[in-house]
Amino acid sequence: MATYRLFSNINGPSSPVSYSGPFLAGVLFQVTTGGVWFEGYWWWVCNTGQSIAAQKFALWEVYADGSGTLIPAATITSNSLAAGQWNYIALATPVPLALGACYNACTGFAGSFPDTNGQFGTGEPYSAGITSGPLSAFSDLTGTLPAPFSMTQGVFGTAGTDPSVNMPAQGSGSDNFWMDLQVTDAAPAGSSYRLWPNYPTIPATSNEDNLEQTFGTEFLLSEACTLNNIWYYSPPAVSPPALPTICAIWDVKTQQVVLGTQDSSPSWSGTAGSGWVACGYSGVILPPGDYKVSVYTPGGSDNFYQETEDYWGTGAGANGIVSGPLTAPNTADATTPGQATYYHGAFAYPDTYDTAFDGQNRWVDIEVTPSTGITTAAPSGSSSTANSKGFLTFFP
Repeated sequence: MATYRLFSNINGPSSPVSYSGPFLAGVLFQVTTGGVWFEGYWWWVCNTGQSIAAQKFALWEVYADGSGTLIPAATITSNSLAAGQWNYIALATPVPLALGACYNACTGFAGSFPDTNGQFGTGEPYSAGITSGPLSAFSDLTGTLPAPFSMTQGVFGTAGTDPSVNMPAQGSGSDNFWMDLQVTDAAPAGSSYRLWPNYPTIPATSNEDNLEQTFGTEFLLSEACTLNNIWYYSPPAVSPPALPTICAIWDVKTQQVVLGTQDSSPSWSGTAGSGWVACGYSGVILPPGDYKVSVYTPGGSDNFYQETEDYWGTGAGANGIVSGPLTAPNTADATTPGQATYYHGAFAYPDTYDTAFDGQNRWVDIEVTPSTGITTAAPSGSSSTANSKGFLTFFP
């Protein structure tokens, strides 16, 4: 287990660019594996001429050119800063990051700032981006690891001094504004695990489908885990409003619903079209095994879901996702016929694979917490009773 930065072995300039107005500085990055936590920000303060007053720092998930969604749990204000060095601003609680998302770590202030021209483009020091373990900063558009959505690397803004209100999104000459960050692959104690944490806005188009169907995501658990939530991404285009009417977890081996997981009247945490919504669970322990988390949408009216084609075949999920005890296999490693299956018709085990889109992701997620010391066996069709800890103990 380790921590990772972009500029751990290099310092910024000794003198800043002279400037008197509000300024926002950021860096665009991604993580290339699951199970990575954002721990905090690093900010370079020049030897002289730069403010050492407290600054606010913020993290955004970028979903389009110049557009992003704030990750509120990662907003923090520093103490006074020290000149002539890197300053670390640590979050009280690290936040998990999602494979495939583009993030913008940024800060805001008024006055002069550090700036080095020509860093991320063709023939420049970081033309291939920056790789540090699972942490990867994008290059500029002319480099070999271009930032998505046609965004330039080394982003800035002048709309204000609060990075939690205005996300820096402009570019200037592949500049490096000496914004850095720190991530770790060591999970905080007591962490829960998801496949796509802190990925609030999925950058893809919604699909309108009036067919009755069950669809979901295959996942594996390497140890017994408490089931916290089934998550579903309801895209903003939903009209009329509709959410899945059933959610459940299937045992892949038996193709039966796992006892205690079918909710035929889910109380979703949000409304249709509001993005990620959760159906909460209490007292259900899943033993190690192979599962599918699924939702069911009734036919007869328009049902909208987010769809990312080829996700598990050649896209972001091409190598699968591993997050602690939770693994989602890619198309090749999933149970036949493949990852991200569906079934048209009444609620049933999803066993159909769309070969045309090579593992299309419909964004059904699972959240679990390891249940150390809990011994369970939960074969489908078994009976159960609550034990003294409030967990379900299963009997064949």
